[in-house]
Amino acid sequence: MATELKSADAPIFLVGATGTGKSAAAMELARACTNGAAILAMDAMQVYRGADIGTSKPTAAERAEVPHGGLDLAEFGASAPAVGSNVRFDVAHYLRHAAAFLREQREAGRRVIVVGGTGLYFRALTRGLCEAPQGSEELRRELGALSVAELRERLRKIDPAMLERLDASNPRRLARAIEVKEATGRSLREWQEETPAPLVREFTAVWIQRGKAELSQRIEGRVEAMFSQGWVEEVRGLVERYGVEAVRAFPGIGYREIGELSGSGRSPTLEEEVKRSIVAATRQYAKRQLTWFAREPNLQAVMLTGNQVLRTAVLTDLL
Repeated sequence: MATELKSADAPIFLVGATGTGKSAAAMELARACTNGAAILAMDAMQVYRGADIGTSKPTAAERAEVPHGGLDLAEFGASAPAVGSNVRFDVAHYLRHAAAFLREQREAGRRVIVVGGTGLYFRALTRGLCEAPQGSEELRRELGALSVAELRERLRKIDPAMLERLDASNPRRLARAIEVKEATGRSLREWQEETPAPLVREFTAVWIQRGKAELSQRIEGRVEAMFSQGWVEEVRGLVERYGVEAVRAFPGIGYREIGELSGSGRSPTLEEEVKRSIVAATRQYAKRQLTWFAREPNLQAVMLTGNQVLRTAVLTDLL
């Protein structure tokens, strides 16, 4: 895999945990590109239309200033096919969009900055997408009804080696491994080893980090800001449009909790409990992201503090 910047138009990846300031860094880099730049979001929740505040999508002003891709690619209900008739949006859909976006920006002469914390998207872009087929809808619904503990035990029985290779706290990853093994008789590991060439072969990848205490504080402030920006109202609108079951099934952190909150009235005490729950869940997610990227080879780690942005840290080296 190529990880050094080989040409002037090779993409720059900014990866890391939620709350580290990746999006702000991406905008700084984009503004510093004298020949123009575009940003490709690499976030599995930002692909859904209507889920804006809770996924920290770029603002309308930022999108107007710098072309963005990877946003609003699927209906909100497409995250849960058991609820609606939409086909689930997956990494293959994302890669098709990314290929078109990268081609368009290259033709326009813009440098592409890929920013986000979805490790699976990063791996698929830079290492290639595993082409293991999907199981039946019936099997997927069955697995979707199981707890994480039940999924772990089921995978342990049929493919214990795969259980050691993935994030065993992520129900979607567990279900996918079970689905592939039961549908094809082959381990997901075998399919992954036959993965075709990646979409992006030449790139620079920067892993943005923060100190543990600072990241924790930033996550708390981020959740508080989302509520101030109207996150509860956003979720209420999604409930009205797609139904409460679609909101409950949405994998984005906080949407299910706020959906329950909006249905029970807006009690200040209850709202504070929901905020604390979301902060805790976000911190746990950030830990999983850190674990994922720690396994990725040849990332250029950059530690930021306070209001420092990437521009002051490594901009010269990148551009």
